[in-house]
Amino acid sequence: MANRNQVLGQVTIEVDGERMPTSGESTLQIGGPQRENVPGDYDAGSFMERTVPARCVVSLLHKDGVSVASMRSIDNATLIFKADTGKTWIIRQAYFVEAGDFGQDGKASVTFEGPAAEELV
Repeated sequence: MANRNQVLGQVTIEVDGERMPTSGESTLQIGGPQRENVPGDYDAGSFMERTVPARCVVSLLHKDGVSVASMRSIDNATLIFKADTGKTWIIRQAYFVEAGDFGQDGKASVTFEGPAAEELV
């Protein structure tokens, strides 16, 4: 049984079964329904709903064997985000969106999006 006091600290990210060498700064937005306030003259509390994509920014250790350029061709992939708390999310049909800056700190980042992430329970 998981410790109820543990918070997310480390993640493992796989794209089509290949484990990414993450640097401890990756993030996940699960996507799905998002509500936006629509103000009225005398009526507060109205909203409209839209669907936003899941977004995973993978912070990588930029070392030999890591090709940011080759990741640009990733499309229709399965991205798995596993937390050390025991929770796992999957983005099916994920695709590459952009590569972030990289430099002398040894890190690089790439961003993937796709349909809303599914939490495995």
